Amino acid sequence: MIIQIKSLYLRNFKGLKNVTINFGKETDILGENATGKTTIADAFTWLLFDKDSKDRTTFDIKTLDREGQVIHGLEHEVTGVLNIDGKDIILSKIYKEKWTKKRGQAQKQMTGHETLYSIDEVPVKKKEYVEKIGSFINENIFKLITSPLYFSTKMKWEDRRKVLLEIIGDITDDRIINYKADLKPLEQLLGDKDIDIFKKSVSAKKKKLNDEIKSIPYRIDELNNSIQEQDFEALEFRKKGIVAGIKTVEDKLLDSSKVNEELLKEQQKLYDFKTKLKDMEYEAKQEALKPLKKLNDELQEIRFELNSKQNEVVYKEREIKKIEEDIQREEGQKEALRKEWFAENDKQLEFSEDEFICPTCKRPLEPNDVENKKQEMLDNFNQSKAKNLEKITTKGQEKNKVIEDLRNRLSSIDLENLKTEANELKSKSDALKSKIDNFETIVDLEKNQEYQEVLKQIKELEEKLSAPVEMNREIEELKSKKITLERELEETNGQLAYKDQNEKMKARMKELQEREKQLAQQIAEIEGQEYLCEEFVKTKVELLESSINSKFKYVSFKLFDTQVNGGLVERCEALIDGVPFSNANTAAQINAGLDIINALSDHYSVQAPIFIDNRESVNELIECNSQIVNLLVIDLSTEEKLELFEKIHPNVKKLDSLYVEVA
Repeated sequence: MIIQIKSLYLRNFKGLKNVTINFGKETDILGENATGKTTIADAFTWLLFDKDSKDRTTFDIKTLDREGQVIHGLEHEVTGVLNIDGKDIILSKIYKEKWTKKRGQAQKQMTGHETLYSIDEVPVKKKEYVEKIGSFINENIFKLITSPLYFSTKMKWEDRRKVLLEIIGDITDDRIINYKADLKPLEQLLGDKDIDIFKKSVSAKKKKLNDEIKSIPYRIDELNNSIQEQDFEALEFRKKGIVAGIKTVEDKLLDSSKVNEELLKEQQKLYDFKTKLKDMEYEAKQEALKPLKKLNDELQEIRFELNSKQNEVVYKEREIKKIEEDIQREEGQKEALRKEWFAENDKQLEFSEDEFICPTCKRPLEPNDVENKKQEMLDNFNQSKAKNLEKITTKGQEKNKVIEDLRNRLSSIDLENLKTEANELKSKSDALKSKIDNFETIVDLEKNQEYQEVLKQIKELEEKLSAPVEMNREIEELKSKKITLERELEETNGQLAYKDQNEKMKARMKELQEREKQLAQQIAEIEGQEYLCEEFVKTKVELLESSINSKFKYVSFKLFDTQVNGGLVERCEALIDGVPFSNANTAAQINAGLDIINALSDHYSVQAPIFIDNRESVNELIECNSQIVNLLVIDLSTEEKLELFEKIHPNVKKLDSLYVEVA
């Protein structure tokens, strides 16, 4: 749909008494400041939507006298001839005062206002008039495609973003995944899930795995502390001696009928010597193992210290990360307060003329009353502004104190020293482990005279007992000896039972260590899925911005900001050659606005007249299919300037205080 203005007729509208303007494809409306250029745009938007060109429903339409007083009794009319897809339509609105003579009064009094509507010179009701306007143009779309600055300066960024996304349509997950080969694994991972649901699922799994892997070192430490330290080799050695003693006694019991009492005594003596010999060998071996036991004790102590130090390093790293995140958050809030302070400080009081009209009689207040009220409003405004600035300043100071405290906490953490201490303990642990692994047990009894003497006596007894003798030893004595030995064997077996328990706990510790490796691998896989999700979001951003920007020739749009932690924050800002719209000059903003209007007009399939204020600041406009109405400020303060203007614009037509030139 193509909408164009063919002509506008203004009668007593905002100071223009009787003006008819004929429009072409491009029309220039020129005049000095405050001569009524913007009034033309206001008249057009009022004719359609009961608002001025700044989207205000309350504004002054009536004509004022030299003293600024309303001239009563006048009708204020705007009539426009529009061409819609080649067909003309005449729209007209008249705003007039209602005067009523009440019973008992000599003169009429103004009791209000009324608006008269007509379409193609036929009077209609307001509802019919509004419905007719709505049949060919939506008010919101009209604002988007008739003002170059409306989209980028008047709309909220959320609304701008919504409009842009409507232009390109939705981007499916399949398209995003197929755009990058690296995202292909997401196809199976997502299944029927939405990416946001999948991200939450991955995050929950990672937390669960992290909670489990954190508990494993403590469980291993608990098992390690439960291990019973025993010299199982010595116990085995002792057991062999006891078993051998029992065997000897049993042999003697079997041969008791053939061995006499003297032989039994000699055999007992031999047994005692052999027991003594074993005890001496055991003591010698224990003495030789003392350095190894000392090394094991030292290793256990250092490992305990190392485990504590490593846990402390992990805790401090988490504490540092948490403090840094807190600082970042507080800095962001501080920056927001700073912007809020400047925004509050830049606020200026704007007066509305309606505030200086008597609410009872609807007449303007006296000048002195107006000035007094303005001063009162200004004083209240300044007091409120000062209080707001003071509150914001106090909050900013509180943020500074919080940030300072956080930085002091951060600087007080000596993480590197803790890591150095942990590394030193690790080196000591490794060195001790190496010594233990390479330790050699050397038992040398060659120079032990007592040991050699016992060996000699054993040899002599064994030679003596090798000759046959008669046995006269009591059987009961042998049985008593056997009972004693069996009790000792039972006690020794009970101590040896700890060996199996220790082995089971060590096996469990090994299982936990293996589980720790498995969890680390699973966490790595989960983090890989997290990375895919992040790449998915970044790719979606890339496709969104690329698809949207392909609709525009001169502007591009930034839809996301990347945070310090890598996260994305939604936004919607137009860029002109990489410069934010708000920072560009007026000429660049107007041309960028025309580029946006071109794209929106194509999307909505509708063109409408574009009013360009401050047109004198733009040397050349970009190509635009819509009808253009340029509002230009000129300086005609001297005779020479007026002559030069008429020479440059020979076809210009003077209407009231304005000049109109149709291209």
